[in-house]
Amino acid sequence: MPFPAIAPLTAPLAPILVLLPHWTILLAFALGTFYLWLSHWPGKDAKVVPIRASRFSPDKVPEKLDTIVIGSGSGGSSCANMLAQSGQRVLLLEQHEERTGGCTHTFRINGCEWDTGLHYTSEGMGLSTHRAGALLKFMSRGKQEWERLDDPYDQVIFPPDANVAEGRPNFNDYEFNSGLENVIDSLIERVDPGNEYLRRQCEVWMELATVINRGFTALGWTRIVPSFLRFVLRNQVDQLYTLASYSVRDVQYAVFNKGYSIKQLLKDCPTAPPGPEPDPVLRRVKAVLNHPIGDYAVQPRVATFAAQGITMAHYAEGAAYTVGPTQNISIRMSSMLRNFGGEVLCDATVENIILEKGRAVGVRVRNTSTGSDGPLTEIRARNVVCATSVFNLHHKLLPADHPSVKDFFDPDKRTITESNGHVFLFCKIKGEASDLELPTHNLWYFDSYDMDEAFDRYYADPATYRPPTCYIGFPCTKDPSWPKRMPGISNCILISDGLYDWFAKWHGTQVHERGADYETFKDQLAKHLLDILYETVPQAKGKVEYWTLGTPLSEVSYLASFRAASYGTKCDTNIFNRLNDRWTTTPHTRIPGLYMAGSDAFLPAVCGAMYGGILGASAILGYAGSMRMVFAFVSEFATALQKENPKLGRPEALVKATNKFVTELVAN
Repeated sequence: MPFPAIAPLTAPLAPILVLLPHWTILLAFALGTFYLWLSHWPGKDAKVVPIRASRFSPDKVPEKLDTIVIGSGSGGSSCANMLAQSGQRVLLLEQHEERTGGCTHTFRINGCEWDTGLHYTSEGMGLSTHRAGALLKFMSRGKQEWERLDDPYDQVIFPPDANVAEGRPNFNDYEFNSGLENVIDSLIERVDPGNEYLRRQCEVWMELATVINRGFTALGWTRIVPSFLRFVLRNQVDQLYTLASYSVRDVQYAVFNKGYSIKQLLKDCPTAPPGPEPDPVLRRVKAVLNHPIGDYAVQPRVATFAAQGITMAHYAEGAAYTVGPTQNISIRMSSMLRNFGGEVLCDATVENIILEKGRAVGVRVRNTSTGSDGPLTEIRARNVVCATSVFNLHHKLLPADHPSVKDFFDPDKRTITESNGHVFLFCKIKGEASDLELPTHNLWYFDSYDMDEAFDRYYADPATYRPPTCYIGFPCTKDPSWPKRMPGISNCILISDGLYDWFAKWHGTQVHERGADYETFKDQLAKHLLDILYETVPQAKGKVEYWTLGTPLSEVSYLASFRAASYGTKCDTNIFNRLNDRWTTTPHTRIPGLYMAGSDAFLPAVCGAMYGGILGASAILGYAGSMRMVFAFVSEFATALQKENPKLGRPEALVKATNKFVTELVAN
C-alpha cells in the first residue's frame, strides 16, 4: 500500500491526533508504516492449482529470473515455494525425465504404484497446529492431507534367538507406540519385567533425545538470527555438538553398562569394548533401541548419536502417512511458482553452475533424455540454489579449480563423506489389503541382536547374508485413498542397506542392459528380501504377482544421487564436527549468489530437508525478507490454532503461534 493511501484511514482520527504530542503521532505513523511493510507478503492470497511439471525446453524458461533452484525434492520444492511467495520469479529444475519430487516421487509399473522415499513421517508433519505441519500447509495451501498411523506405528522383528537370561521372557517382536514412556513400558515388559535400573537408564536414553532435539532447534535458529544474538543459543548447540561426537554404540555402553547420566555424558563418553554385548538383557535392549537406525542407515559403531536422538524425538508422538500419492507433495508445493511468473521443469539436467567474477549467475542445462550429447542452454538468474547435495555441488557442478572445490577435497578441511545407498524391492500383491489382513503399521526386520556384527558380515558378502535391517511397508494400508485408486491390488516396499561399491563396475551402463552377472546379483538380493517378507507376513506368500528390485544404481539414475547417497551426507560422528560447519547444516556457501537447500542445509529425511529448504529461502531473502516470511506464516499458523480452539482470541492466537514457531522443537 503506498503511503498516500494511509491518509483516508487516519482522517476520522484527526481531532484526536491534534491533541497528541508530535512524537506520539510520529510513533503511531511509524508503527503503522512498519506494519504495512511487514505484512506485505505477495503469496498470502495466492491459490495453488496443482499442475505437473513440463519437460524442459528453452522456450519454456521465464525471463528475468530471480532464482534458479536445482532439484525438486522436499528441500528444493520448499525453498522455491517460499521464494515464490515472497514475490520472486523462480525456476525449479528437476533432472528426472518425467516427474518432480526427488525422494517423494511415486511411480507406476504393471498397474501398481509405489512411493520411493517418503514411507512415513512424524505425526507433527500432518498437524496444522504443529510447526512442521503448519509450514507444509502454508506452502501447499492446505491441499496436502495426512493420515495418522494407529499404534503401534512400528514393529521390530528379530529371528528366534536362544540367548536369553534365565527366567526372562523370550520375545522376538517389539512394538513402538506414540509416547516415549509407552516405548519404555513395552520394552521392559518384553525383556526384563520389574528391572528398575533398566527402566531408569531407558529414561536417560529417551531424555537424551530431547537434549538432541533442543540442540538442533537452537542450531537451526543460529542459521537465521544475527550473529550478535547467537550467544543465547550457544549452550544448547554446544551440548548437541558434544553428543554428536559420540557413536551410538559408545553412548549405549555409557548409559546401560556404566550407568551414566546426561550430565556425565556431556563431559565425556567411554569407548565401548569390541565384540557383541555379553549381557543377554542389555544385548536385547540395545538392539531394540537401535530401532531408528533404518532412518539414517549407519551401523551403531559408526553412527553419530545425534542422528539416533533426533530420529527418536521425531517419532516420539507417533507417525503419519500421506492421503494420496506422496508425489502430490512436490506438485502442490512447486505449483505456487507459476503464480509469480516462475516455472517447474523436469527432464532438465544441470551440467554446471555459471560463475562470473566469483559469483554464481546461472546454470547450463540440457535435456536428461538426450544424454550428454544434447545441446546446452544457458539460463541466468540473480541467485542459484543447489538442493541436490553438497557432494553433487563440488564433484559435478562447480569448476574443479575453484578454491571452494579444492577446500572440499582437502582432508584437513573436510571429513564428511556421502551416505550409503539402499536396495529396494517393490511388490505388487493380488487382492485387497483388508482381505489379506496386511499390517497397517510398518515392520522392521533386524537380522540379529548383535547389530554391528550383522552389518559387517552383510557388507562383506551381501549375496550370502541377509541385510542387517529391512523396512517392510504397505502404503496400501496407510493411504485411505488407496482402495478407490487401486481396487483389487495391494503393494509392499522392502528396503535394505546397499553399498554403491558393490555396483560400481556397472556404473554408466544402460538400465536393463547391465548383463547376466548384474541380474544374478539382483536376484540374490531379491531372494533375501522375499524370504524376509514371507517370514514376517506369511499371508503374502503366493500373492506376489510382480516384483522389481532397485539398486544403488537406481538411485543414481532416477534421483541423481552422488554415489547413491540416499541421505546426502553420512550420519557418522564427523557430520556435526565444527570443521564441517561450512559444508553441512547451513544454507550458505563461500560463493556469492550460491546457496544450499535440502538435507545438507539442515538435516536428512523429508522433514529435515523441508527445514533445509526454508533455511535456504531465508538466506536469500535476508533478515528483512525473512521477517516478512515469518510474519505471514505466523498469521496463518494463528488461524489454524483458532480453528482448533474457537475460544482463542486473535491476539492470543498470534502470541501462541509466535511462541510455538520460536520454541517448538524441530522434531515434533
